[in-house]
Amino acid sequence: MNSSKFAEDNATLAYDEEWVRIRALKQISLYVCMTLGIPGNILSAIVWLKVQRKNSSAVYLAALAINDLVYLLIDIDRSFNLSPYWSPMFFFTLLTLWSCAATIEPLLVLSFTVERLLAICWPLRVRLDVVCLVF
Repeated sequence: MNSSKFAEDNATLAYDEEWVRIRALKQISLYVCMTLGIPGNILSAIVWLKVQRKNSSAVYLAALAINDLVYLLIDIDRSFNLSPYWSPMFFFTLLTLWSCAATIEPLLVLSFTVERLLAICWPLRVRLDVVCLVF
C-alpha cells in the first residue's frame, strides 16, 4: 500500500470528522438561539411597547425586538429547509422578508445611536425639535 495514499485518506477522514463537529455545533447553537431568542424577543417587545410610548428609545427597542423576532421565525424555515414544500411565490416572499429583516436591524441600531448622540450633544434642541414636530 502506498504511504502517501494512506496519509491522504487519514487527512480526509480528519477533515470529515471536523466538518461533522462543526455542523453539530451549528445545529446546537441554532436550537439555543431559537429557544432563547423567540420568547425573549416576544417578552422584550411587550415590555418596550408598554413603557412610555412617548419615549423614542422604547420605540426603537420595540422595533428592534420585533425585527429580530421576524428574522428568527423566518430563519426556522431556512434552517430546517421547509421551503421545498411551499409554493415558489411564498418562498420568495419569505426570502425577501428575511433579507429586509437582516438589512433593517443595523439601520435601527444606527438610528437609535444617532438619536442618542443628538440627545446627549444638544439636549434642549432635540427636546424642542421633538415638541415642535409633535405640535
